Order: sequence, then structure tokens, then C-alpha cells
Amino acid sequence: MIGPMGIRHCRREREGAGRVIILGGIGPNLRLHSRVGKVLHAAGFATEVIHYPSTRYELKTLVEEHVAPAVDRANASPEQPLHFYTFSMGGIVFRQWLQSHCPENLGRAVLVAPPNHGSEVADFFRNWGPYRWMFGPAGQQLGTGADSFPKRIGPLASGGHTTPEVGVIAGRRSLDPWFHGLFGKAHKGAHDGKVTVASTKLEGMADFTTVSASHYLIPTREETLRQAVHFFR
Repeated sequence: MIGPMGIRHCRREREGAGRVIILGGIGPNLRLHSRVGKVLHAAGFATEVIHYPSTRYELKTLVEEHVAPAVDRANASPEQPLHFYTFSMGGIVFRQWLQSHCPENLGRAVLVAPPNHGSEVADFFRNWGPYRWMFGPAGQQLGTGADSFPKRIGPLASGGHTTPEVGVIAGRRSLDPWFHGLFGKAHKGAHDGKVTVASTKLEGMADFTTVSASHYLIPTREETLRQAVHFFR
């Protein structure tokens, strides 16, 4: 398996506009602290990158036993708005967290390249031994079938709480030509190499935009971060 073995926090403190919790996708997510955290901190936000053991547990266990307690620890200043910036599977983690956790200071969330309706790449590789070893139980849950985890999560409104304002940023460029055939003719030119633009869209989202970038480059692109700062503000 790849990625962290347990929870690790990378924090930058700042008084002002609020705190942004940053949740990466499946795997190491090495540049989230150095690039995303730095840019959002410079824009006036306290930031906290939560590196979680994304490849070691099924998603529900991952959220309830690992990510949720880490978010509680990070939310040490309830007078500040608590925003979220997520990448790829981090958006699914956020949506599952929202089903049973909605602090009073919850602000806005930006979901970058989230497989809200699953990924055809996960469908294709789910039974391939090296994929199963690298991406673990959660990697098996990210497909596009009706029983996939992203499609079984409830709507954004959580347990009677007001629906949070969520913005989605999708990529429309792929650097993985060998995956083009997985998405079908309907999605030609409308995917980031891992997730289709259509799959990122979410009922109830407050805003949506696309950037010309491939999946792993989207979260650190200047345009992505500029849009995120604008939405948080």
C-alpha cells in the first residue's frame, strides 16, 4: 500500500478569515502542504492538511475512526469558519463525514476533481492485483456501479442541517491517453484522465467550474487555487 499509515497534521496558524481543512486523495498527496497550504495561508486562512491512511481502510471506517476525530482536533477555534479544500477521494471523505458531522462553524467546501459518481478507471483496475495492493479497500469502492460508495452517500444536507455551500472544480484535460477508451465517446474531451467532468457534478452544489488540467495537477494549479480563495471569501 502507498500513503500514510496513520493521521498526520500539517498546520499553519493565522488569525483572520477562517481555517481550511485540506483533505487529499488516495495515496501520498505530497504537495498539498507545500503548495496548497502555502497559497491558502498567504490568502489569509489558517490551514491544516490532514494526511490520513487513505489506502488502509474502507471509506466508512476511514472517515468515522480516523478523519472525523482529526477534524475535531483541528477545529480548535470554533469562532472561526471551518472550510474544506478536498482533492479527488478527499471529496468523498468530506461527503461521508458530513452525513453525521456538521459543526456550527462549518463554512464552505471546495471539492477538486471529486469522483462523485465514481471513476471508470477504478472499475477497470479494481480486480488487478497491483491496484488492489497499492490502493487498498477504499480503492475498491470508487467505481461507477450503483452500489459504489460515492453513489450510496446521502445528499449534501446532513441530518436536517442546512446544506453547506459546496463548489466543485473539475479538470477537462488528460495526460493519460491510454485511458481515453475507458470513458466512452460521450465523455471524449470531458475528463481529466481519472474522473469525467460529469462525474464531478453534485446535486445541490452552489458553484461549478472547470480548469484545463489533468487529474493530479488540478489541486495545485494557480487557477484552481484562485477560484477556491474567491469561493471561500
